[in-house]
Amino acid sequence: MARPVATVRRYRLGMELRRLRERAGVTQDTAGACIDADDSKISRVESGRSPLSRPELVELLRLYGVTEDHAEFTGLLELNRESRRRGWWQQPGVAGGPLAQLIDLETSAATVFEFSPLLVPDLLQTERYARAVLSGVPGPRTGTETDADADADTDADLERAVRIRMRRQEQLVRPGGPALVCVLDEAVLHRPVGGPAVHAQQLRRLARLAARPRPAVRVVPYARGAHAGTAGAGGGFRLFGYPGPPRAEYGCAEQRDGRMLIQDGDAARPYREAAEQLRRHALGPAESAGLIGAVAEEMARRA
Repeated sequence: MARPVATVRRYRLGMELRRLRERAGVTQDTAGACIDADDSKISRVESGRSPLSRPELVELLRLYGVTEDHAEFTGLLELNRESRRRGWWQQPGVAGGPLAQLIDLETSAATVFEFSPLLVPDLLQTERYARAVLSGVPGPRTGTETDADADADTDADLERAVRIRMRRQEQLVRPGGPALVCVLDEAVLHRPVGGPAVHAQQLRRLARLAARPRPAVRVVPYARGAHAGTAGAGGGFRLFGYPGPPRAEYGCAEQRDGRMLIQDGDAARPYREAAEQLRRHALGPAESAGLIGAVAEEMARRA
């Protein structure tokens, strides 16, 4: 089912606690009484809407038959500790709404797959390209929304939005950052966002990235015809993977109004299947880099 994710770590913890409780045959009333609370708190914890203290978590795990000698005991304590941290994007006035959800998904994931049919993905954009994208969407921009929400009301708003996007890219080089795979439709290469010069610079950067193993940048060429990315509405999507404990996967699609449709469990399966098909249809690293480089030189001649 579709659901908003306030913090991914807290939701993953709640999901696993619910699984453990049901496996142990414990009711929410009994679990609540174990930590001097009622069943409504257990419901909020299991839906990711309420935090747990370390002692409360330890008591629940023992009630569910998970003790210190279980591997998942330590993993869940660590997940709970991380869920209580505030990320840079959660500081007042930095990012809110869908953008905060997206950053939370990105920064806590082990793997990120993104298919983009129209624009270079946020995490691969140059500053000049990002500025052109963010200034080309109608409406007020505060830097706290996603692209579908809108454009800079002032130059300061625009620059703030660009800085947030550049900071999101820092995760690509940080230790333990997610393994990023971006698959682009060839249409992305031919849309001169910001004009030929800006676009040529952006494509040259993509060509360099495509020649490396990480992040992986691949292109689905026009010659492939219809593919998994053109099915249905033909929009872009992201797939976030978390190895655990507990293992989880979220499919994410941005709506026209800027809201994020975030799906997990069985509902995320179509995203995973589409990602697998797109990997198969995409060109290999060398071919992708060659195609991107050729279009970059074409754009440069037009500049």
